[in-house]
Amino acid sequence: MDQIDFRSSALRLLPGLSGLWLSAGVVVIAGLTPDYSHVSQFMSVLGAQGAPFADWANYAVFGPAEAAMLVFLVVLWAALPKASAAIVTGLALLTLYACLLMAAAFLPCDAGCHAGVSGASASHRTHMVIGTLAYPLALIGLLLLCLSLPGAGSLRLMGLLASVCGFGLFLTMLSVTDLQGLTQRLLEAIIYVQTAVLGWRAASLRQASGSSETAHHGF
Repeated sequence: MDQIDFRSSALRLLPGLSGLWLSAGVVVIAGLTPDYSHVSQFMSVLGAQGAPFADWANYAVFGPAEAAMLVFLVVLWAALPKASAAIVTGLALLTLYACLLMAAAFLPCDAGCHAGVSGASASHRTHMVIGTLAYPLALIGLLLLCLSLPGAGSLRLMGLLASVCGFGLFLTMLSVTDLQGLTQRLLEAIIYVQTAVLGWRAASLRQASGSSETAHHGF
């Protein structure tokens, strides 16, 4: 029972802790960085090569936030029934998303994090490719999980709406440079909210499964 409580608590708390750590860290470091804009600049600009607090942003904010998300996903893998290929694929895509963003923290972009810059470093090019790949993977993975988990029709509706909004924000982020920071933050918020809701749903399914097994054995 203690193990069930621990895993249920991890499922409910870790997405929120990851999101709060990321948000608080970005706000603090952005406040210390001259001329930084939350509306027009990616969060990665705070960790870009040459940024005044790059190491703090990458290793004390971005890295730990993704580490917490990876721990959550390990627990989620153990908690969810692998009843369908959609669930397994969704979990795999979410895990790949978190791993890619973790890698991005150790492969900072060049100053400004501008795409398509000639003479960009290998780290910059890799960082930008990671960002372009990671968000669609997360949105697809979350949609698959929302559509595949048992019960909760509201979860499926949330998944569909979040997917439409998320891909709209992603395309806007790539095409409207003056709003890159704002659209990235809204996209991250959608991903975190969905992840948190999935965590609560998985914890409820786990506890319901534990209760039914206890009743079945007469305890």
